Amino acid sequence: MPAPARLVTIGEAMVVLYPDHHLPLADAHTFGSDAGGAEFNVATTLARLGLPTAWVSRLGGDGFGDRILAAAHEAGVDTSAVERDANRPTGLYVKEPVAGAGGVRTRMHYYRSWSAASALGVAQLRSEPAASLLRNATVVHTSGITPALSASAAEVASTLRSLVGPDTLISVDLNLRPALWTGRDRIALDGLVAQADLLFAGHEETGAHFGHVDPARLFAELPHLETVVLKDEERRASAYRRHGSETHVPCLTVEVVEPVGAGDAFAAGFLAGRAEGRDDTAALRLGHALASLTLIGHGDRPLSVPDRGERDTISATEDAVWERWRVHPGDIPWAGGRVHAASPEAAP
Repeated sequence: MPAPARLVTIGEAMVVLYPDHHLPLADAHTFGSDAGGAEFNVATTLARLGLPTAWVSRLGGDGFGDRILAAAHEAGVDTSAVERDANRPTGLYVKEPVAGAGGVRTRMHYYRSWSAASALGVAQLRSEPAASLLRNATVVHTSGITPALSASAAEVASTLRSLVGPDTLISVDLNLRPALWTGRDRIALDGLVAQADLLFAGHEETGAHFGHVDPARLFAELPHLETVVLKDEERRASAYRRHGSETHVPCLTVEVVEPVGAGDAFAAGFLAGRAEGRDDTAALRLGHALASLTLIGHGDRPLSVPDRGERDTISATEDAVWERWRVHPGDIPWAGGRVHAASPEAAP
């Protein structure tokens, strides 16, 4: 039977620990926890928006894996293609608040070596139920983190086009993490990006990886690429199409609590806009809106998601009104100030 989920993400999820009271790790004695990971964040956000979404991954046969599955199910994600591994653990990362001249920022500590997800391989994706999900997907999304996990995960990334249906759009978030590539050639990342129909990337990481931030050169270097979305930090995000069109939408003004996960939320918002048949302006706005709802909380996923009517409001509002919107906890302009559909784990 054809798989019901039409949007599929592939990648690792981890349990995240954060010190209570935002203390340095050396001073922390108690911790809160949540679930996170680039493709997991995208999948849960898409599902919370009401879009049929599946996530393909591997988890340890441990309580952390149970915790992540529970969070996925609560969001409405299809986890039928998530394998459990009795011999490898679920990955873990720890957030540490670090005070500096620019205020408090977050340092990430990852403990993912030999994780269950690092054993992700082509055999799993060619077997049921993952094979049906991928063949029938309208969009398959992953990130540059996945090929960095292991040789077998790199093989998944390099052969992704052969694993999906002929009409499936492959979406890739560059998500360049230099620490994951230390001492290693990025050929697996290049192989993944070369298969992308849609590429998300920040200006800084685009320059670091490609040596430039010129969309025309990206299209010339990546013949399969149809759309590139470039995010220019707090200024704007832009969607460039191969046929020559370009769309620019300024970021919202946001009272930032923590930036982790905002890029994943942006990707989910843009993909949701495309899935709902909206134009690039509306899709970029939805990306900004979901990112802002992540930035105003301590969690890696949006504090709330806009319902269909609110997404219509975001899409249809005049440019001048959009540019005046301010987002902070308790004041969501397109929702009349209310926050709804919140993840119970989103605010430590």
